[in-house]
Amino acid sequence: MKVAHVTTVDLSLRFLILPQLRSIVELGGEALGISAPGPWVEDLVVEGIRHLPLNASTRGVAPLRDLNAAVELWRTLRTERPDILHTHNPKPGLYGRILGRLAGVPIVVNTVHGLYATPDDRRAKRFVVYVLEAVASRFSDAELIQSSEDLGLISKWRIAPAGRARLLGNGVNLERFRFEGGRGRAAMRADLGLEPGQIAVGMVGRLVEEKGYPELFEAARQLDDRYVVLVIGPDDTSKGDSLPAELVEGARSEGVRFLGMRTDVDDLYRALDIFVLPSHREGFPRAAMEAAASGLPVVATDIRGCREVVEDGVNGLLVPVRDPASLTKAIQRIGDDPELRARMGTAGDERARRLFDESAIVETVLDTYRQVAIKKGLVRLAEALGAGQKPVVIRRAGRSDAAGISRLHMENISAGFLSSLGLGFLKRLYGAMIAWPQAVVLVADAGAGPVGFVAGVADTGAFYKHFILRSGVPAGLAALPRLLRSSGFRKARETLRYKDTEEGAGAEVEAELLSMAVDPAFRGQGLGHRLGMELLAEPLIVEAGAVKVVVGASNSLAIAAYQKMGFVYARSIEIHAAETSRVLIWSAPSVS
Repeated sequence: MKVAHVTTVDLSLRFLILPQLRSIVELGGEALGISAPGPWVEDLVVEGIRHLPLNASTRGVAPLRDLNAAVELWRTLRTERPDILHTHNPKPGLYGRILGRLAGVPIVVNTVHGLYATPDDRRAKRFVVYVLEAVASRFSDAELIQSSEDLGLISKWRIAPAGRARLLGNGVNLERFRFEGGRGRAAMRADLGLEPGQIAVGMVGRLVEEKGYPELFEAARQLDDRYVVLVIGPDDTSKGDSLPAELVEGARSEGVRFLGMRTDVDDLYRALDIFVLPSHREGFPRAAMEAAASGLPVVATDIRGCREVVEDGVNGLLVPVRDPASLTKAIQRIGDDPELRARMGTAGDERARRLFDESAIVETVLDTYRQVAIKKGLVRLAEALGAGQKPVVIRRAGRSDAAGISRLHMENISAGFLSSLGLGFLKRLYGAMIAWPQAVVLVADAGAGPVGFVAGVADTGAFYKHFILRSGVPAGLAALPRLLRSSGFRKARETLRYKDTEEGAGAEVEAELLSMAVDPAFRGQGLGHRLGMELLAEPLIVEAGAVKVVVGASNSLAIAAYQKMGFVYARSIEIHAAETSRVLIWSAPSVS
């Protein structure tokens, strides 16, 4: 199992995606991180994660570099051949989904960390963003949406295909950010030079205007000397809204403390009294969740994502965007009331324990992989992801089993004519058979989808006529490239008409066992025999009185298996020229 996550920069892999990458390693698979190289690659390597560089990848607006990054990703996918590609928006999520599907990656999943347009943006921007997302989502197997508001919008406007979008949420390592008081707070405050009576107001985020730093700096000027504002986060000069040096220096001269990029934010939260996040746009802010899990009241803007973390008046306060005066009042309201600070901090901790558990997010991601693998019939991949290890049960096939059955047919009856028509044709064939009342399709399920199947009909000729009338056009289009090959149409006609032209022993038998296959990993356990006997016990088959099966004359193993079930040789036929098959007949036991 090889799973690749693609992001713009390595910082995202290290601080946002690491638990998901780590989960693949823990399952015994190979985890790949694909991004622009940077200082955090070494941390990934230590975790057993292989990093592959996208040297042209950048956060900023750079169409030519984005094109080069897409070319690099294409080459990487064609070389590495991952089983699962997991993209993360905005830019890698756009070109990554499309390239993943075109490169033949079996499973493509995307996480929407926050649509790059909100209902408040200009109509033109929303149109472009939503259309691009709609196009890209048609190339993925699943869309994991962090924000419930984004999920509602995506569903309303059908940006993702029906049934493909799933709420993911967001989470943090709760144990890392649990603060139980004691020496840690006093020691950290002393290291930061904070006096006992001072109220520490902190913010964590890249130094870009979009995070609301201009409003925070204005609020800092309005706060009295009891308040100390601390800023934790790196410069981001690749972004067009990177904070001008004069703005930073002006804030520094007025008492705002810039701590730079820190990896000990869990300790820093302990030194704070209030956390602020006056962002203009968020997906689902991780820093705000960390602060809530650390028992801090949170002041944030009333926008998507922040509303997921802060319940206004309960664990913090929500303020309007780009409103320094409201931000100042909210900070003062909490800062001037120690009891309110304590009550909101406790509520934030409880909310985080209930809603922001990182392990639940990882399990949702893995479950999504499993469900897609099961739906697509990728049994071994589903098992590698932790599905299965359950007793094999035999059950009636449902519509969702058609893909898995088709893959089993393609892989295990590869020499047959129907396999030559392709997976798309087989999906329609088995879908029609599952839905037809005069057919029986059974699957052997080990907990991760079909690992074996058997299919039979009460009347072969009637089924094919039904199939042609109801599904002939889409099935024909799916198989057209193969039908256009030499002898393709002739073999198709022979297959559909052989029942009408057959003569000899058993020609009167209408019911037929059409196909059966078992995944190689589950052979040698008598599973094929169980499937066959279960089919022969079905009332529809028993009532027919007899059922036949047509097997290639050279397939001695299959012939022996059918004879063990009670089938006996009737005659030999040629459905296709120079291809001899044997007809075997099973007769229902007579009831005296």
